[in-house]
Amino acid sequence: MKKGINLWSVEWPSILSELDNKKVAKKIKEIGYDGVELVFDDSSFDPTRKTEEEILRTAEDFKSEGLEIPSVATGVFWKYNLGSNDEKTRSKGIEYGKAGVKMARMVGASSILVVPGVASPEIPYEELYANALNSVKKLAEFAEDYDVTIAVENVWNKFLYSPIEFKKFIMDVGMRNVKVYLDVANLMAISHPENWIHSLGSMVSNVHAKDFDTNIGNINGFRNVLKGNVNWRKIIKLLKAAGYNGYLTVECPPSFNPLLKSPTVPDIIKNAEENCRALEEIIKGL
Repeated sequence: MKKGINLWSVEWPSILSELDNKKVAKKIKEIGYDGVELVFDDSSFDPTRKTEEEILRTAEDFKSEGLEIPSVATGVFWKYNLGSNDEKTRSKGIEYGKAGVKMARMVGASSILVVPGVASPEIPYEELYANALNSVKKLAEFAEDYDVTIAVENVWNKFLYSPIEFKKFIMDVGMRNVKVYLDVANLMAISHPENWIHSLGSMVSNVHAKDFDTNIGNINGFRNVLKGNVNWRKIIKLLKAAGYNGYLTVECPPSFNPLLKSPTVPDIIKNAEENCRALEEIIKGL
């Protein structure tokens, strides 16, 4: 398995004001990461507005340091809900999804993270499911031509909260390029991640690495890798048994470290370092 880091883990306001992408890339490589997960949104790095040259230049900032770009992530699907009953909202989400697919292909990433839908009291669950299914299928059909995987992530969206339902959703989409972006820590408050790996197995194409303190149990419970209650020894064993040999991508912004109140650049670098060393322990089998 390889060690990756999501840019949300390092691109904090304090680091952005002092270090450009090339310097961030150099630090990430020096720490020992093999790859970086690029991110996009609808404001600071909007793939519907960025030119191909701008996107490629950003990718080259990291590739020039010898870093791979295995995946692309985004939070836009919380705002542009793929399961919404509002057609304009869904269409906007699909638009960003397609732009993300193009971005992934441009930078050499094999997958894009997708939140399939976000539940709300106003949307009947059956309709949310049908809308999300249709939206993800459209993205998958588009992504097929770009040889990009739609990696559907389990998140706190009150939707697809059991491994059986999640598996059914993937199978109902019925596309070979739709897989699972497994976030183990996201499962700790609602389920047992081991159950998910047993059920989903070879469907897992990506893994986010962070930890969770079950004694807290809410959004404040997220922690750096090996600082929570995730049984990483068992998780890695199960992933290997399922044939997973891809990236473990750290998604640990400084806010996950309760010791960091107003993180400086050295703090953020040290935080990334701590997570990298934890990944090394995990990969070696603890």
